[in-house]
Formats: sequence, structure tokens, C-alpha cells
Amino acid sequence: MRITPLPQSEIDEAERKVGAILDELEDDIHSDVKDIDLEDVIETDKDSGKPTLHQSVEITVEPRAQRKWIK
Repeated sequence: MRITPLPQSEIDEAERKVGAILDELEDDIHSDVKDIDLEDVIETDKDSGKPTLHQSVEITVEPRAQRKWIK
């Protein structure tokens, strides 16, 4: 099965959306995103009881140094 590539405008828009989400994540948890991986995960389907494969995003963050200035 061959997948046709997305138009560049759609790719650019998706990258902007992901960038905004990662920026918000960094602000909320005061950390820097270090790595993003797409992984295959096997879980048991609740209805059928059979294993199913789906993809999951793993985000690795690195805490920022907390600076406290002397007043």
C-alpha cells in the first residue's frame, strides 16, 4: 500500500501546531524538550482480548536550572 505524501502546506501547519504544544509543555513544567520518539506499542484489546499494535509518542524532557537572584 502506497501512501501519497501530504502537501507541504499541511506539513508546515502540523509542525507549527506541534511546536506550539511543545512550547506550552516546556512553559508548564519548566523543562526543555530533549527528544521526541514515535514508538510501536502492543496492548491487549479490551473487547477482543487480542493484542493490538498502535503508535505512541514518547517525549523526553530535561529540567531547567532554577535560578534565584539575590535581592
